[in-house]
Amino acid sequence: MKAEIFKPSASLSKYIDSYMLVDIDWHHTTDVENVWRLIPYGKVSMLFLYGDPHEYSLKGVTESMQYTRRAFLVGQLIQPIWLRFTGHTRLIKIQFKSSGAQQFLPVNMEEFRNVASLDLEALWGWDTAELIEQLEESLSDEERISKLNGFLEKRLLPQTNLIDYVDYTIQHMKSHNGNLSIKGLEQKLGISTRQLERLFRSKIGLSPKEMSKLIRLNAAFSSLRAEPEISLTKLSYEAGYYDQSHFSRDFKNIAGISPTKLFSRSSQELFVTHGECFVK
Repeated sequence: MKAEIFKPSASLSKYIDSYMLVDIDWHHTTDVENVWRLIPYGKVSMLFLYGDPHEYSLKGVTESMQYTRRAFLVGQLIQPIWLRFTGHTRLIKIQFKSSGAQQFLPVNMEEFRNVASLDLEALWGWDTAELIEQLEESLSDEERISKLNGFLEKRLLPQTNLIDYVDYTIQHMKSHNGNLSIKGLEQKLGISTRQLERLFRSKIGLSPKEMSKLIRLNAAFSSLRAEPEISLTKLSYEAGYYDQSHFSRDFKNIAGISPTKLFSRSSQELFVTHGECFVK
């Protein structure tokens, strides 16, 4: 099993967090589960597969799971997605920053809301298939990263000043773990609630309220990972909730399981958020 993180080129680093290269031969791997549950975390990703495809579903592990395309986009999820891997997985995942994906896609990002596998050939044409061939034929991971950088640099769109409003708001949300008054930021930015809402939906595919909630709940996941025995009272309070039932409901909506059952449940799944496993 191999999973390595690479940084994008300097010209792309403002929009892309990282590239993750994964190489797992499931015929010879027993130390990691082959079913993963991905938890929404407010970022769009793209995957290029040059190994065997995997199955996905928004409804759990079922007989009706579908196979992914060889190159696809995962939009802004508002619920968990289940993945099931078989064969030999070889892929590159592009992890965009919260507002990064729209710099490569001349469309309203809300179109990709809760989309688990959008065919990139439909967006970028045959160049996508050619890139996959190049990734498969490359002799090293460094060569693959170089080809991917070149591919994306050609598709980088001019940046508008409007995205600065979104980035500024998200930065402040994260610095407060999502517990932040949006109205106070609107006054600093000099724009209305409606304008900010419209910008968020078009540039990242979520409303400010939804993004804030994802940041709060992912902070709770981090607390659970660091302190598995944390009480529900403390966990909900740290996440900015004063009503435990409200916290548990929001948590279950995006994780598919309540916080009290997360660690008591014997699972054959790997729970993943921000690209990292937080429970086995």
